[in-house]
Amino acid sequence: MDKVRVGFIGCGGIAQYHFGHMEKTSKARVVAVCDKIADRAEAAAKRFQAKPYTVYADMLDKEKLDAVFVCVEPSAHDGMELMAIEKGLHLFVQKPMSLSMAYARKVRAALAKAKRISAVGFQCRYVDTLPRVKAWLAGEQIGMVSCFRLGGLPMVWWWRQRRHSGGQVIEQTIHNYDVLRYLLGEVTAVSGMAREGIVTGVPDYDTEDASAVTMHFKSGVVATMTTGCFSPAGFGNGDFLVYTREGQMTYGLGGAFKIQKKDLLIEGKAGNDYGQECDEAFLDAILENDQDLVLSPYADACKSLELVIGATESMRRGGELIALTGK
Repeated sequence: MDKVRVGFIGCGGIAQYHFGHMEKTSKARVVAVCDKIADRAEAAAKRFQAKPYTVYADMLDKEKLDAVFVCVEPSAHDGMELMAIEKGLHLFVQKPMSLSMAYARKVRAALAKAKRISAVGFQCRYVDTLPRVKAWLAGEQIGMVSCFRLGGLPMVWWWRQRRHSGGQVIEQTIHNYDVLRYLLGEVTAVSGMAREGIVTGVPDYDTEDASAVTMHFKSGVVATMTTGCFSPAGFGNGDFLVYTREGQMTYGLGGAFKIQKKDLLIEGKAGNDYGQECDEAFLDAILENDQDLVLSPYADACKSLELVIGATESMRRGGELIALTGK
């Protein structure tokens, strides 16, 4: 195989992000695309000289593919991943992979049984400064961690509805939670509170405006994450503030960091296209048959999904501590 034959399920906003990466790589060829909106499927097909479909089962039945990118809203995962695995395809799924842990675990088990390469769209793991930050933290005694993400309300119809998106923590801030897991290890329990009533006048809006979540890590570290979607001005897509016995570190989701000690100051910022690298790693893993080239395989991503689902469930229960299984 010199090029991976790729199909897309979903041709909306996030698919456009991945389409740009497909145009830049020499490792893949988009041969088929599917979207329930025919005009959107046709436009994507024209872009790649691919075959358009409006029913993903038809595409998976008729096309000779090596891999599929699943780029649909969180509530729309209705068996497409399982069908793709049954067809012997490798699988890239945009986060969050589902609103159901039961479904995600079925997909994880099917991938393991079929020995297919998998990846989830946690591109922030591919920021080139992240390994340096992770290495520095590994040598420090961490005291406490405080994180935030604040921005406006995405005006996508499904994002505003909890039954389709799961809410901000599950759909959006999962990126921040995933990076925190990557840096600090596994979370054993989580508790959270949320509020509503700030965002008004938006039709069909029923998700949380802001939340505060406390995480208990296996290492003993306690971290907090505050996040909101009520500020159109936006104050960045996330900062991680880590305080150690001898210093502190600030890390932004986009890769800028500052490490400070009494007589030390180190600053840096990302210099790579980490979204492109995320997709390229998936393609490389297929071409080289090496799952380890992917920084966020589906099985690991299930742990981040359980974390945000647990946090959201705790909010629903008024702050009740939710134990995580890691399974």
